[in-house]
Amino acid sequence: MTSRDSMKVGMYSFDCRDAAALAGFWSRTLMRPVDDGATAAFATIGFDGNGPTWMFHQAQGELPAGQNRLMLDLGGEADWSEQADRVEALGAERVSDNEQDGIRWVVFRDPEGNTFRIFAPRPE
Repeated sequence: MTSRDSMKVGMYSFDCRDAAALAGFWSRTLMRPVDDGATAAFATIGFDGNGPTWMFHQAQGELPAGQNRLMLDLGGEADWSEQADRVEALGAERVSDNEQDGIRWVVFRDPEGNTFRIFAPRPE
């Protein structure tokens, strides 16, 4: 039997109204292409790649209202502020700019209302 020291993220999954459209937004945000064959019902980014796969699946019925259950935190580099502006220009709703104890971040909602954040590099 093989033991593992830890588990790693294999996939981020989103229930959504239009999988191809939401995958397109995240593709532009992450600067990774949408995999071939994307439809309104199902789409992926990076399915055969090295990094985590992003999967988008059309929900059956109503999507729950309110804050999403998984908060994505994207780590920014020195250009984090420019990246935040770029993501906003792609269609994200900028909710708030924040700073607490020297840590800075921006809260966004993607085109289907999922909340995510872009952080500045950690202070040294």
